[in-house]
Amino acid sequence: MVGREISQIYPKQEVERGEEIFRVEGLSKTGYYKDVSFSLHKGEILAMTGLVGAGRTEVCQGIMGIERPDKGKVILEGKTLSIRHPSDAMKAGIGNVTLSTLEKFTKFTVINRKAERERSKELLEKVKTKALSVFDKASSLSGGNQQKVIVAKVLNSDLKVVILDEPTKGVDVGAKAQIYEIMSELAAQGFGVIMISSEMPEVLGM
Repeated sequence: MVGREISQIYPKQEVERGEEIFRVEGLSKTGYYKDVSFSLHKGEILAMTGLVGAGRTEVCQGIMGIERPDKGKVILEGKTLSIRHPSDAMKAGIGNVTLSTLEKFTKFTVINRKAERERSKELLEKVKTKALSVFDKASSLSGGNQQKVIVAKVLNSDLKVVILDEPTKGVDVGAKAQIYEIMSELAAQGFGVIMISSEMPEVLGM
């Protein structure tokens, strides 16, 4: 169906595990999650799994400052962060792939359209997105291509830790394989990747 062997669905590059980049210690929010601790290294993909409602998304919302936890520490590159808002997390180098990076192409509130267009074209080609034009609305694309547009945004950011919440939900198996390939490439480039997924084959494969 997808023109490739099943063994190629989860394309994992051989990546040397780097130094610890991110650590969470004793993160808790009453009624949602309790005493969550983990560490993440450069070049590593860490999966959080469980049924919907188990608290995995809420943990990452706590990390990002969307829903602040009651207690716990978030540590990036050895420095304990004070995250009160998602913008604080983004500035520190933690984010999800839905965050915009438009400011990279703005000078004195004027957008450099040429630079923006050239970079958009480069990123769409990199993630193999099928769009007739960089001006196409994401909503006009298939579910798989919409997901890849979102993933492409992280390649244009200054993030160090990337959080992907159900990155392949609702897309076909061919698009899934391409998203997994991008995730593997992010790890190879030294990002720390956190993937939230309710699909056990995906968790084990990535």
